[in-house]
Order: sequence, then C-alpha cells, then structure tokens
Amino acid sequence: MRQRIIDNLSRAVGDSEALAPVQREQFLVYLMGPYRTFDVDALLPADADIETDAPSFATWDETSGEYAEDEVLRLLQETRDCLRDRGFNAFLAIDVGIPLDEMDAATQSIAFAQASNATIFIAPQVGDNLGVGIEIGSVLEDLLSTDGMQGPAADATPPERARRVMVATEPSVRSAMLGAVHTRWDASVRTFTDAADCCRLCAQFCTHIQNGELYGSLDRLD
Repeated sequence: MRQRIIDNLSRAVGDSEALAPVQREQFLVYLMGPYRTFDVDALLPADADIETDAPSFATWDETSGEYAEDEVLRLLQETRDCLRDRGFNAFLAIDVGIPLDEMDAATQSIAFAQASNATIFIAPQVGDNLGVGIEIGSVLEDLLSTDGMQGPAADATPPERARRVMVATEPSVRSAMLGAVHTRWDASVRTFTDAADCCRLCAQFCTHIQNGELYGSLDRLD
C-alpha cells in the first residue's frame, strides 16, 4: 500500500488530482478529518437510537458549529499543502484515488494509517462532537488493537505505532473519546487556534517522528 500511495499521489487517479512532488517522498503523512459521510450504523452501539445518536458528518452548517463541511475539508487541504511545502508527503484519503467499490472508506483509512509514517486526525469544533469521537475511536481500535490493549485502560500497553498518531483539536472540542485517545492509547493530543497554528503543530509532530526514525527507536518505513 505504501508504494501505491506514493505512486498515486504524483498522478491524477480517478477523481483525484496529481500533487506536486515533495522533498521527502517516502515520509507519508496521512491527514484525517470529519469531512465526509461514514457508515455510522456500523460504528454506533447496538442499543443506540439512530435518529438521535447518529453524527451528521455531511450536514454541518453555519448553525451547527464554526465549520461547515466544505470548511473542514478546506482546513485539511490547507494543512496538507503547508506540510507538503515543508517537504513532507502529506495526503488526504481522497488524494489517493482508490475507488470505494474496490475498498470502502473505513478500510482505506486503516490501510492508509498503517502505511504512513505519521497519522494526524484534525478535529475542528463542529456541531456534533460525538461524530468526531466515534470516528477517532473506531480508527484507533482497528489501527492499534493488540493483545496488550485488551482490558481496562489502566492495564493497557499501547503498541509503538501509537507514537505515530496525533489528534489536533480546537480548544473548544469536548469529547470523552478525545480523553481516551491519550489515556488508553497514549497517543498525542494537541490543540490549535487557526490554520497556521494547525500546520505548525502538525509539522512539529512530523519532524519529531522523522527524528525518531533517524536517530531514535522508531523503525524507518522506507
């Protein structure tokens, strides 16, 4: 999957546009965010009321939060472009151009995260924080599920891959799942105030991971 991502990013595939080459082509940074519709029926508890408990990923507007769906996507794209300007091979799922009839969105997210040097979930303040928490939690459960993660959070031993995951949120985002990101999975949770601050945090995290691969204990993925 790593090589397929690298190859696809440099050319127009499906509905995706080709991205300009970057200095560190082998350093993949997968940016995630709540900007598209997900199969929430599969993520909600069995006893949940779909009418009241389902997050409305694709229906945010000016009355439901600070960001509409298009603005969330724009923030993701601006962060991607900013990181690419700094040499990191940052991408969104829609940039890879894998058709959904070949691989569904949830499976793509897991595969992209597993193939990447760093995975960053950007969670701006929106009207439905439940949706943000559900998506982050489902991805982390699949990505970081190991024998050491069975049982209560206090007894969990997160895998090394958790060090490659960061959640960047606005200060006003409140979700029990975000608290569990650090408590259960020992992943980094940082806050940002605007698009420039978001890029700065993400770039710092990517540099930290890169240094960990070059000089520390993280395995190099290239």
